[in-house]
Amino acid sequence: ADEIILGVEKFLEAHPFVDKKRVGAIGASFGGFMTMLLQTRTKIFRAAVAHAGISSISSYWGEGYWGYSYSAFATADSFPWNRKDIYVTQSPLFNADKITTPLLLLHGDADTNVPPGESTQLYTALKLLGRDVEYIQIEDQNHHILQYNKRVLWTKTIMAWFDKYLKNQPEWWASLYPKR
Repeated sequence: ADEIILGVEKFLEAHPFVDKKRVGAIGASFGGFMTMLLQTRTKIFRAAVAHAGISSISSYWGEGYWGYSYSAFATADSFPWNRKDIYVTQSPLFNADKITTPLLLLHGDADTNVPPGESTQLYTALKLLGRDVEYIQIEDQNHHILQYNKRVLWTKTIMAWFDKYLKNQPEWWASLYPKR
């Protein structure tokens, strides 16, 4: 995360024509996790979108498709009970109070890789904290949004979110997701 932040800072420094007030972050799967984590560490992004991200490394360890088996290699001999520096400190959920960037969470409701609860947990935390967050579940979709019409809506949702926060044009978002 620190390297990404440094890279973005260096990019903005080297390209003064880029509007620093209109920088967004987006990622899916591990990138979704990283997008969430970045928002706990920097205010450089004005809007963020995380698709199928892991918000709690400890819950993913216990129920995610790659959870325990992946950890056996990536974090050998490290478990939620003996490495809180990994499972808690590096988890966006446990740092939700640091997130102030408007965050859109997207998740297929049938995701067998990253359980949708990973987005639900962070959404609930951010709502309780009064943060600007939305959570869109894509019905009958797994880790990848493959059904054409749902993929189109997914893409429009992302673009409308960035229009709302990076271009100050909320109309598209409001047409897709009117207030209830």
